Amino acid sequence: FSTIRMDFSDISSYSDAQVASKISELESNIEFHNYISSIIFPKSHRYLSLLTNAYVRWKFKKLFLNCFSIDDFQKRMAPLVESMIASTTDGFTFSGMENLTERPTLFIGNHRDISLDAAFLNYLLYLNKLNTVRIAIGDNLLDGGFAEILMRLNKSFVVHRDIKGVKETLRKLSKLSAYINHSIQNENESIWIAQKEGRANDGNDFTDESVLKMLFLDQRKNMSVREWVKTVNLTPVVISYEYDPLDTVKAKGWDFQEDWTSEQINKNDLKEMASGIFGYKGRVHLHICKPIKECDDTGKLAKLIQEEIINNYYLWPSNHTAVSILPELNTNYLTMEVSEENQNSLSYFKDRIGNLNSQQKEELLMTYARPFFNKEKARLSPGP
Repeated sequence: FSTIRMDFSDISSYSDAQVASKISELESNIEFHNYISSIIFPKSHRYLSLLTNAYVRWKFKKLFLNCFSIDDFQKRMAPLVESMIASTTDGFTFSGMENLTERPTLFIGNHRDISLDAAFLNYLLYLNKLNTVRIAIGDNLLDGGFAEILMRLNKSFVVHRDIKGVKETLRKLSKLSAYINHSIQNENESIWIAQKEGRANDGNDFTDESVLKMLFLDQRKNMSVREWVKTVNLTPVVISYEYDPLDTVKAKGWDFQEDWTSEQINKNDLKEMASGIFGYKGRVHLHICKPIKECDDTGKLAKLIQEEIINNYYLWPSNHTAVSILPELNTNYLTMEVSEENQNSLSYFKDRIGNLNSQQKEELLMTYARPFFNKEKARLSPGP
């Protein structure tokens, strides 16, 4: 296989051989200790930073002592993920377990949270004693600091964005495609990648065909799209959060960052990542769709993945309630279910939209409503 001799070190997740040194880097990284202690001790950290930072360093060293492989690292992260689920959700459920296999798999999923979408999938795989996935993550989050070390220890690999020039674009996309296919076919490692670049901040879980073209790019001379789909065991996955800790942020948008430096944007990304991890999410559901068996065209494949994700998206009372609050958009969907849970969602939304202007209020509600509308549109659309 041609990609065996390629050097992927600049984009790959870390190898077992790198783990000990990277753990050591984090142990001595004051910025990392300061960041974590400010999250864990938001009130006392401001006045007792030396003490809280020392505690974080001690705790980190104790937790990751004698950690020499990626598997070691993820096993020690698992209790932290369990704690996050217990403290920030009202339960994590899943379905489609019969579609999981020991085969290395290309998972293509909807993307709502910077780090948690793939984390929930990895946790589910961990619970079922299956290999975790390598995670595609944009280079806007990777600046060589502690966040990059943590993510690449957790099997994240680099997806370059905003590449300049046709030749450079082709070179980087070809290398990324080669790495992904090499991971699956030669290293028996599964992959998670989003169905389009960036999060679905508007609530529309649409698939971008260019992602599929990139994935197939390295294999286009070796096999057909149909053969490739079977080879990588292409499996859509869909996650749905009852509440999004960043819903008000997404409703306001990021226009204010136009004059920001890359360092300012990166710090804000880290802040949003922490908000997603530690913020209240209500209930969370993850569905593993059936692997796609037959498809001979990337355009058709994009539609198939999108249909699977939209049709299997789990609707919460929050989605129904958002639709009911938008009566001008609800003329074709008058069979709204009214329940105690809907009333709870209504109280939640009233608290969330209190400080937003009218346009931002509508956008926040539409973020929750769009999965409902997309599901209804798919249900009412005539079949092929």
